[in-house]
Amino acid sequence: MSVMTQRPSFFGAVRGEALKISRQLSFWLMLAGSLVLLAIITLAISSASNIQDQLKTNPTAFAYGARDVFGTVFQIGSGIFLLIVGSRLFAMEYSSGTIRIIYARGTGRLRLLLAKMLILAIIGAVLLVGYSAIAAGILALLASAWTGSLAPLQHLPNEFWQDVEMWALVQGMSMGIVILMAAAAAGIGRSLAFAMAASLAFFPVDNFTVILEALGARITKQDHPWLTISQYQLGPNLNTVLGLIEPGHHARSAFASPLTPVDGTHALVLIGAFAAAFAVIAIVRAVRPDVLE
Repeated sequence: MSVMTQRPSFFGAVRGEALKISRQLSFWLMLAGSLVLLAIITLAISSASNIQDQLKTNPTAFAYGARDVFGTVFQIGSGIFLLIVGSRLFAMEYSSGTIRIIYARGTGRLRLLLAKMLILAIIGAVLLVGYSAIAAGILALLASAWTGSLAPLQHLPNEFWQDVEMWALVQGMSMGIVILMAAAAAGIGRSLAFAMAASLAFFPVDNFTVILEALGARITKQDHPWLTISQYQLGPNLNTVLGLIEPGHHARSAFASPLTPVDGTHALVLIGAFAAAFAVIAIVRAVRPDVLE
């Protein structure tokens, strides 16, 4: 009589990945550090007298300024957070050698990869919602303390809220990119050290090369190809896409932008192409791995 081997379910795999993350001390330490950083930023904002005056005289400009400050902090913080957590989650079994055991127990390679991606996407969504709620609460407390009511923030134009929606969309895209990047790096390197190093180095290097390209154009006195390269780099396009697609505010990038003008369609298509490339690398390396059962 044959015995049927029960394969782990997809949601069982997701629960298993969630349990792995919840038991990582670094995960909770980074969350605590993020709250401390947010508290420091709040103190810096609350101590600036010109910010108080701006709230009273131009609430819309105050709201946009606060969104840009808190938004930049979230973009940097969530990116680093997900790159570290994601690199560890995708590559830990390769470094520890337990990936063979997981496959031998019947967990499908693609199923395991998608489970890791899903739990990281859930974490990213929770971070976005939680951070937005905390930031909104901070601004409400500041407005109440400075003006005695929430009236300055209750009559913001509809255009501002549309821009906030675009900001949330861009943050979602950014988090999706870093998750796929961590998965691709882990698939290529087959080690935790490589995945974390490659993932964390990508955006700093990508942004720094824009400076080198500008210097190259100045030294050679030739715009082509130096200034056009940045049009096809992921980091600069991610940095500038919000200002290109939001209907009103046109946020300025805090980091490197393409050296020649691009439009919103170009930036979105390029980001999508990088996302697809990272996804293909991660899936191919998961389905056709070096590790054999």
